[in-house]
Amino acid sequence: MSDEDTRVSGEPLDPEESKGALLDPDASDRLEAEDRKKPIPGGEPDCLRCGRKVTRRVEKYPAPRGGISPFRVRLVCPNERCGAWTVYDW
Repeated sequence: MSDEDTRVSGEPLDPEESKGALLDPDASDRLEAEDRKKPIPGGEPDCLRCGRKVTRRVEKYPAPRGGISPFRVRLVCPNERCGAWTVYDW
């Protein structure tokens, strides 16, 4: 896994990089729970749709947030045919 797979950015992800389908709420919750178990480089969970290892991106919020953390985590499947993604507050 490269250093680019987990990145901290002050900018939100380019919409072209997450053009797959947003996961439904139940799937998003499951993927978030799996990701929180091992939130380190190399600990990314498998995509719930295609099974490929997702890419984790840590972003600073570009707008006011609802919680205390200034960060959110975006999980994106790198499979071009799948592209499933979700976002959760860190």
